[in-house]
Amino acid sequence: MRILILTRNLSSIKDANTKQINGKTSDANGGYGRENIKDALAIKKALSGHDVKIFPLSEDSYYQIRAEKPDAVFNLCDDGFRGDYNLEPHVAAMFDILNVPYTGNNYFTIALCKNKARAKDILTYNGVLTPKFQVFTSAERKLNPELKFPMIVKPIREDGSVGIRERSVVNNEEQLKEEVDHIINLHKQEALVEEFIDGREFTVSLIGNKRPIVLPVAEIDFTGMPEHLPKIVSYRAKWIKQSIAYKNTNTICPANIDEKLNKLIEDTSRKCYKIFGCRGYARIDFRYDEKEKKLYIIEINPNPDISEDVDTARAAFVANINYADLIQKIIAFAIEKKDQTC
Repeated sequence: MRILILTRNLSSIKDANTKQINGKTSDANGGYGRENIKDALAIKKALSGHDVKIFPLSEDSYYQIRAEKPDAVFNLCDDGFRGDYNLEPHVAAMFDILNVPYTGNNYFTIALCKNKARAKDILTYNGVLTPKFQVFTSAERKLNPELKFPMIVKPIREDGSVGIRERSVVNNEEQLKEEVDHIINLHKQEALVEEFIDGREFTVSLIGNKRPIVLPVAEIDFTGMPEHLPKIVSYRAKWIKQSIAYKNTNTICPANIDEKLNKLIEDTSRKCYKIFGCRGYARIDFRYDEKEKKLYIIEINPNPDISEDVDTARAAFVANINYADLIQKIIAFAIEKKDQTC
């Protein structure tokens, strides 16, 4: 099978197909991007036996794909186009226009999940619990009196914990205004303010199309987090390896939970996957209030990081699916997805 791996925009690349690489990806947020080409090479290795080429996303990609005529495209363009996350859905739309099978989710699903407020509206409409929230276009906007502190403030359209820091959890209106102003001015978008669920955090990856496989539930372990830091997966906790937050946000998979909670998480994950029309693979993040015994959806992540050493691949390994098998399955789901739309 002829497979094309399309990576993020690369500022410095000679020839990915012969591994002559001399650059790393980065972005305006200080290098949130992983070494995307490293992921592409790992995927190429997993797809040994197929005719695989790697291309960086560019203004010529439409014509390159049309000329290559691949049987499938492995979509690794999770930072959109020219580093603009808002253009991530458009990359998937390009594959649809070219009528070529591709991994992961389509334009509509990615676009729905990109706007966290709209995603929360959809969840609420479908009877799925998500923290109460309010969108701020200005720090001077009046706070909805129904919302209770503590709250967490985050950009309305970002992923990878971009824009989330230790001060994102606020306890009064003065702190709230400061964080809202920070998000609007630095990230040039609205601020999403939601009630902070001070409980356990779980993450679940699913793979497949209409009948997805729910991989083992994972839990973020905050037990070692110092008291002065909030128990959240901030940008530092996710990406800055030297930080205290990073060193104290380990992932436990499978999570140490009882059968009843595990079933609730799995059932809710399947429901959300269906609601948003997810295909290929996705990750869903939860918070669980142990006092009220309530499970809240924090975020739906279509096309999450598929690196060999992160959540989805780790959960697959626990389910006895090695990395090569996981990648082969994702390609198979892409072909199946195309067949289902014909």
